[in-house]
Amino acid sequence: MGTHAQAESVSSAEVFDPGDRWVPVDRRWWGLDRRTLLPALVVLALAFLQGVVLPRIDDAIPVADVTTAGDVLALKGGFTFTADGGWSLVEGELVGDEPSGQGYPDAAVLTRGGTQFTVRTGTFTGDSAALLDQIEQTQQKLGSALTATGDRVAVTTLSGESGVMTRYAAPQVDGVLAAFVIEGTGVEIIALGPEQPGQDILTDVGAMIASLTHTGKESS
Repeated sequence: MGTHAQAESVSSAEVFDPGDRWVPVDRRWWGLDRRTLLPALVVLALAFLQGVVLPRIDDAIPVADVTTAGDVLALKGGFTFTADGGWSLVEGELVGDEPSGQGYPDAAVLTRGGTQFTVRTGTFTGDSAALLDQIEQTQQKLGSALTATGDRVAVTTLSGESGVMTRYAAPQVDGVLAAFVIEGTGVEIIALGPEQPGQDILTDVGAMIASLTHTGKESS
């Protein structure tokens, strides 16, 4: 290679600008930017959960573990809610089925038609808005693709418990997130499913949230 050609090569290297989209080797994995991998994997996992796993769980649940209208689930902290009929009880206990010596669990999970409805309780010292903030911040730190969208709205259950609720969504997944804080106990309710759930699913989700009740003592 001649001196002139070498000079042109050096000059080209000196002025090379990879641009803002260039990703350094130490941040790449299989040629992809590692910073974008986790959010992308979370989206794929949610789509797989909603489209494949939940329907299979529904099919695998014995008929005895499918709710009938009026079934009441109990949670730690003296909370109950009424399940609508036709949901698969993946986790949780009905009132009267308290595990011997253990008390009721702090979570209940129901599924139906690719939608998952989860209720969790735990100690919390702030108000409902603060609990909603904490849930969102935790999801962000975990790299979750789920985000709260739209305005928060106040929600009041049929028993008079007040909380806040917002739309909770990710690509190909839609749902709601509700938070209540009652006498030092926080209640997190998340419903997630396909972007266009059937009206019966929407009605069930709304009814189950509205049925949340705090008895002030463990149900029996």
